[in-house]
Amino acid sequence: MNLLKYSFPLEKCSFINRYKRFFVDVMSAENEVKTVHCANSGSMKSCLVQNAPAYILDSQNPKRKLRHSLELLYLEDGYACLNTARANQFVEELLNKTVGKSREQYFISTNFPYECFEKWQKVKREAVFTKETRFDFCLSSEKSDQKCWIEVKSVSMKLIDNTWIFPDAVTTRGQKHLTELMNAKHAGDEAWLFFVLMRGSEVDENILLKGFRTAHEIDAKYASLLEEAKKIGVKIALIIPKISIEGFSLRKFNCLN
Repeated sequence: MNLLKYSFPLEKCSFINRYKRFFVDVMSAENEVKTVHCANSGSMKSCLVQNAPAYILDSQNPKRKLRHSLELLYLEDGYACLNTARANQFVEELLNKTVGKSREQYFISTNFPYECFEKWQKVKREAVFTKETRFDFCLSSEKSDQKCWIEVKSVSMKLIDNTWIFPDAVTTRGQKHLTELMNAKHAGDEAWLFFVLMRGSEVDENILLKGFRTAHEIDAKYASLLEEAKKIGVKIALIIPKISIEGFSLRKFNCLN
C-alpha cells in the first residue's frame, strides 16, 4: 500500500553535484545538464555520489525558477529520498489512516502500535506548542484536554559500515525540539519523536533497525538530550518506509523505548 505517491512519473538522470545548499546539477538521459531544486538544508553527507542515478520530479509549473526537484538517489543501500518534506508527508498519511480508525491488517503487519494511539481521534499538522515552538503534528481527543505531540526527523546519512545516523550536522533546532518534547511530557501530555529512515530500500529492515543510532560524534548535545528525553518518557520510534520511484509505503514501525 503506497501511503504517499508521486503525482507524476520521476525522470531518471545522473547526479553531478550540489551547491549553494538548494541547487543540484544532474545529467539527463539526453545528455543535457539540468539545474534542479534540492529541498534539503542538511549536509547530505554520504549521499552525494557522483554519477549516482538521480530521480527528479517535474513541478508542472513553467513559471517556477527551478521547475524540477531532486527526489531520489540510488546509492549502495538502495533508494535514498533527499526531499526532507516527504518524511512529514508520509507520516501525515500514516497518521490519517490509523489515528481514530479501525485496525487494519496491513498496519498490524508492520507493527504499527495502535494501542499507543487509540485514545486520539484528531490529527493536526504544524501545531503550535508555545509562542516559539511548533511541532510537526498534534493528536487530540474530544474526551480529554491531554494532547500528543509528534516531531518528525528525516534520516539519510549512512556510515561506511551498516550504520545509519541522525543528525548529519549539529542541529540547534533539533536540540530545541527535544527540550520542548520533554516540556510537553512534564506538562502531562504525551510526546513522540519519529525518525523516518529515508534510505536503505535494499537493506533488510532488521539490519536497518540494528544499525540506527544518534550521531554522538557529530552532535553530542543532541545525543545527550535524546537519552534524557527517553528517561522521562518521551517515546522514540524508527519508521522504515519502503521507497520506490512510485512512492512510499510502510515496511516497519519500530518503538525504540
